[in-house]
Amino acid sequence: MKIVEIKSSDKNIVVTARVEKIVLSTGSNGMNYLIIHLVDKTGRVEARLWNATIEDKEAFKANQIVRIEAIANLYRNQIQLKINQYKIYAPDECEAAGINLQDFNMSAPINIEENWNNFLMILEEVKNPIYKKITKAILLELKEDFLSFPAAMTIHHNVVGGLFWHSYTLVRNAKSIRGNYGYANIDWDLVICGSILHDIGKIIELTDISGTDYSLEGKLLGHISIGNTIVYNTAKELELLYNSDGTQNSDVTKLQHMIIASHGKNEYGSPIEPVLLEAVILSTFDNLDARIFKINEELNKVGQDDWSARISSEEGKMFLNHFDPQKK
Repeated sequence: MKIVEIKSSDKNIVVTARVEKIVLSTGSNGMNYLIIHLVDKTGRVEARLWNATIEDKEAFKANQIVRIEAIANLYRNQIQLKINQYKIYAPDECEAAGINLQDFNMSAPINIEENWNNFLMILEEVKNPIYKKITKAILLELKEDFLSFPAAMTIHHNVVGGLFWHSYTLVRNAKSIRGNYGYANIDWDLVICGSILHDIGKIIELTDISGTDYSLEGKLLGHISIGNTIVYNTAKELELLYNSDGTQNSDVTKLQHMIIASHGKNEYGSPIEPVLLEAVILSTFDNLDARIFKINEELNKVGQDDWSARISSEEGKMFLNHFDPQKK
């Protein structure tokens, strides 16, 4: 059974999925249990293994393929599975069992190859040579990871290709509003290149395209500082970093500011808050895109006229799904 097919009334179901995350917790009775986050290409679901033993805890690892026999129920308006039995497949067993690992990653709902070409065409329209050369050099060097990595572990666009999908959305959003703000002094080349590069550090912050963990650099530095360093080093390699008088090129500095101010506020992780209008535009679209993704993801887990679970990134608010899926 695929995850999207599970109903809260289902009993004795069998699901094969990939383990995304495991959390050990303790119930009010003092017994340990495992919260296991499962995923396949159709969706995500949370499962619980009650009265878990040390052997159970040690058995489960992120990115393993597991077959579970479970009972579905509804908990806080979301489907949850109670695991009765499980089998963890060793890597060599997956091939023998005809398991295709590609079936256990959710992917961005866009044609990556086709939109990559559109993406490059937009970049070619950039007039500023500093922004353009730095951005193009980084994209071409990191293309494979840029097109395949997620944009985050859990908060938003945590799917294969999510980084490109998110960045491309911001670029298109910027282009769509340009005509409405002809009166304003806005460097749209900076907005475009900043939108492309603002999350480039994610390819080092996260360990792989599954996005199940942070790398050492991710844990100690974070994607913002990593991305800032990538821009700095690329500018240096291209001999664009310094002016003839030895001062740093202001266009490089502005491009760095777009990255380090992209979260908008210090409390949201930005080392510095936006002090360029272009950075305000980028951080606003970045926040909007992340919020739309997360809220929509939670609404997709409940039926029409039901309320979502509380969303921590939305200050714990619940949202009403008033949408009829038959009209989608």
